[in-house]
Amino acid sequence: MGDDGVDARLRTSALIRAVLADDAELMHLAVRALLASIPGFTLAGSAGSVGAAEQLIRRAAPDLLICETDIRGQSGIGLTWWVRTYRPRTRVVILTGQDEPSAAQAALRAGAQGYLLKSSPPDALAAALQRVAAGHRVLDERLGYAREVSPEARRMEQVGLSPRERDVLAEVLSGFGNKMIAQRLHISEDTVKSHMKAIFRKLGARDRAHAVALAVGRAPLATGRDWPAAAAGQAEPVLPAPAWGTGR
Repeated sequence: MGDDGVDARLRTSALIRAVLADDAELMHLAVRALLASIPGFTLAGSAGSVGAAEQLIRRAAPDLLICETDIRGQSGIGLTWWVRTYRPRTRVVILTGQDEPSAAQAALRAGAQGYLLKSSPPDALAAALQRVAAGHRVLDERLGYAREVSPEARRMEQVGLSPRERDVLAEVLSGFGNKMIAQRLHISEDTVKSHMKAIFRKLGARDRAHAVALAVGRAPLATGRDWPAAAAGQAEPVLPAPAWGTGR
């Protein structure tokens, strides 16, 4: 899928060289056409998975990464964290169908310079990418207007979970264990365990299953009450992905 090759001529040009990470083949074609319409921009390569995107970024050393929040079941926000560490000069723009203010906050915290919606008109996307290339931070003006904040998001705001703790909890709700969460978010397993302890404490959860029930409203929140969080560091069975799991 896509063009994982890098034209050597692009390395020495004055163009803004972008790479795309998205598992939708039509997006590869659409973004290529969009960038071709913007003076000074070109698509240096595209990838359909996080691993392929990392390899492409190592080879291409792009000026700009355009990526989804979810790329074939892996986290685009986790990829953003990786880019900030591996190649901080590469600016990251999240281009997504996920109209979710909390996801935008997590993306910005991870180091993204833009959070744009795929439903935007091409001229608006072009203008936003030009602003990011000029060093500005850009958020889609329509973000969050199309719908109300979900009850789950309100509950998480109520107990004061940080954006990164919400990322981890979202992975738990999707049924992943600590080891897989660490791989998907590009953090260590010890860091995941630390976040889980904080989540348990803030939710007032006794264990992992209780935390899931609290997060989705199937159990009452007990804010201000600290339960033992030792289970956060224990090996746990992978929960089946619930119907309310994350997705685009």
